[in-house]
Amino acid sequence: MKISQSFLFLLCITQRMPWVGGDCLYNAVLRYCSCSLVDLTNIVSIVSCIQASSFEFQGGSFIDTQDYILYNVEMEQVLAMIRIPLTKVTFVNVVLSEEFLSTFLKWVYRIPIEVLAFENTKFVGQPSWLYISESPPRISSLRFINISSYPLFDRPATFPALGSWIYKLEELTMKKSNLKSIPCNASLHFKDLTSLDLSENLLDDHDIFSLFCPDAFPMLKTLILRHNNFVNLDTICQTLKKYNQLVQLDLSQNNLSNVSTSFCIWKPSILFLNLSDTGLEEINYNLPQNCDVLDLSYNKLDYLNISLPNLKKLYLSYNKFITIPTTAKLPRLEMLALDGNPIKTLQLGQLQYYKHLNSIKADSIPYLCSCSLNHEIKEIKKTGLILEGWPDGYTCDSPILFQGKLVNDVNLSFFECHKPLLTVVICIVVLLVCIATVICSVKIHRRNKTRSRNMQTGNLSTVKFQS
Repeated sequence: MKISQSFLFLLCITQRMPWVGGDCLYNAVLRYCSCSLVDLTNIVSIVSCIQASSFEFQGGSFIDTQDYILYNVEMEQVLAMIRIPLTKVTFVNVVLSEEFLSTFLKWVYRIPIEVLAFENTKFVGQPSWLYISESPPRISSLRFINISSYPLFDRPATFPALGSWIYKLEELTMKKSNLKSIPCNASLHFKDLTSLDLSENLLDDHDIFSLFCPDAFPMLKTLILRHNNFVNLDTICQTLKKYNQLVQLDLSQNNLSNVSTSFCIWKPSILFLNLSDTGLEEINYNLPQNCDVLDLSYNKLDYLNISLPNLKKLYLSYNKFITIPTTAKLPRLEMLALDGNPIKTLQLGQLQYYKHLNSIKADSIPYLCSCSLNHEIKEIKKTGLILEGWPDGYTCDSPILFQGKLVNDVNLSFFECHKPLLTVVICIVVLLVCIATVICSVKIHRRNKTRSRNMQTGNLSTVKFQS
């Protein structure tokens, strides 16, 4: 029997390696391997996941370089056996020296990795990145979520050393990391970056100029700035005007409530705009005219007067609309979300204002359950219009008799739905009965009177005859 060199190599290194605590768990169906951080020094554990396409390392720390430098050669040899691209490698709840990060990237530089992610991670120290320019890792997306470290962007000399890896990075995420600024000399290195997510940081209007300085992020298509400290929409618009390929922009959870009238013209490339939870009370500025999807949820809007000829999806959830807005010019609107607004009823006539509307989300509304609401919903269903979330999310708020019940479960009889008509009919019947009674009484009275006269006349004739 012929024994492969790889098998002999593994046999040798497992004989000389100490067996440390921690074993990787491999899910063959998902091709997912979950390990503790210490398993990176346990070659046998890593070998057990040789067919995995994604790895997750949880808990532990690598601060002293001696903890992992002893296994450099062995780890490089084992990882060289991985022939398939990895979809994701994640480090969660760990403390790492940046020297370890540098070493890890050296281990995996031959393996294509779609996503390298660090969550709830603390980095310490400052490594040398000089080797990266010689053997850059093949990583498409880099994610930092809730990390703490000495600010990478305060080290101008670091970025040139990162070389072609940074140039070729396609996606960068830095969330919940107390990021206050990114200097221009750092932004300029991301030549191929198409997606940038800087959510839940401390960026403000002053930082946006250095972040998006001339020639920074030239290929940018998706920009997420959710939950920062931006307050001026006009400043953002002016800064982003140079991005001809920008398609998706998320500015949600920034305080834009004091936005004054702006005449800034957005780039026509923007198709998705998210302004949800930004404190908006009105919209008195330009919006991207080619926008397909607009999210204005969780604001304070009660009136909408916008004109977007290409808009297909509009989210107005949890605003202050008391009726379906029919003042906006949206000729191609297909989906409308109104859930969470204080609307009491739905009216088919208002929905038909949008000629191409085929779906409406109107749950979580304090409905006034009545015969007219039941009738309108039946008519809406006849048109083929989809009520998203029906029937579970549609409940009655009033009257008290139906409070908390599903609108679909409220069955009102014909007489309950036509009380005014029934009252009129009853009144008419009673009136007719009264009139008939009076007429009959008059006739009976006249008949009796006539009979009495006839009897008196007959008696008088009899008396005369006898006489």
